[in-house]
Amino acid sequence: MPGISGLVQVLPWDFRATFPEPLEEAIESGKLHEDDVEFENLRALHEEHANHALMLLSDLHAVMDARRAGVDPRTGAKPRTPKQQEALQKLFDQEPKRLEHAFEVLIDVYEEAFGAEAADAFRKAIRARHAGVEVVSELPPTPTPLPTSVNQGVFGIEEDGATVNPGLDEVRDILENVTDALAEMPEGKERSSLLAKCAEDFGSQAAKELDRWSKFKPQAVDAARTEYDPGHPWHYYHEGDGAEPLPVAAIPARPTTLEQLGVKLPKTPAKRQALFQKMLSDQKQQLSEDEKRYQDLMDTGPEALSSYDREIAHGGNDDLAWASAVALKYNHISGGRGRLAMLGKVARAPVGTLND
Repeated sequence: MPGISGLVQVLPWDFRATFPEPLEEAIESGKLHEDDVEFENLRALHEEHANHALMLLSDLHAVMDARRAGVDPRTGAKPRTPKQQEALQKLFDQEPKRLEHAFEVLIDVYEEAFGAEAADAFRKAIRARHAGVEVVSELPPTPTPLPTSVNQGVFGIEEDGATVNPGLDEVRDILENVTDALAEMPEGKERSSLLAKCAEDFGSQAAKELDRWSKFKPQAVDAARTEYDPGHPWHYYHEGDGAEPLPVAAIPARPTTLEQLGVKLPKTPAKRQALFQKMLSDQKQQLSEDEKRYQDLMDTGPEALSSYDREIAHGGNDDLAWASAVALKYNHISGGRGRLAMLGKVARAPVGTLND
């Protein structure tokens, strides 16, 4: 099953390699300086904006994880006094809203400089990167040629002897064959040699971007053809398999061994048996809760999800939020049924018959 880190998302551009053009009104109004349109300045601006956005999402997830665990995100400890509990609850009520607002303000600032379409792509790219999903642009990177290469006539010489400084369209034409070749080349001397030539003409960072794009773009195409298993969100998502979830009763048990539980067992047979009975009871209760939650997702759809899951964790994409929740519960139920079957056997075994 492909993991989340194995997914590749294709967007109109990738802020690590290509950038949208700033709005003219943003320059005219002074929101951006004329120098900001230069490639390296655009890169620095996007990296700074992206790092700030990623930090906000990381802080938000830390607070939400702490709220689920009932601990203070600053210390990792549970509150001991009523005063500490009150202060922690206040933090949980206010901090997520503050971080969400700060993230949206950051996106609004970006939209003022680059437009609504670019801001939407930027938002998706940031959320994907935060989730460990690789992002590649629809088109390969189009870096600026190095002045030294231009001056040496690498891109041609005019009839009057002037060296050719290729424009954006010309660079795209030049690199089209390069990226096509890289996509077919395995790791080795030939690929390294071609990338070294790119680095000479466009810089080492540009060569890295071309290398990355040529590897991940084919993966993105292949991912669209992949059939995902029911424990993966894209099994249900319309951009993946678009499959209907199984009825809760039809979810199979995942085979589980005693060793996979990772529990230190008491050496005394009677105590060990008592532990198995307790684990069996807890697992039954947990499985019942998971089955109810799965059925609720079936009956209610995205409305069964929290606003955080719909608006923050999945960027307002209700379909993906719902598909992720269904896949998660499928895994919980499948694993829970496997553990329940295994625990039922060991709990019924005569005392003293299980080996250490």
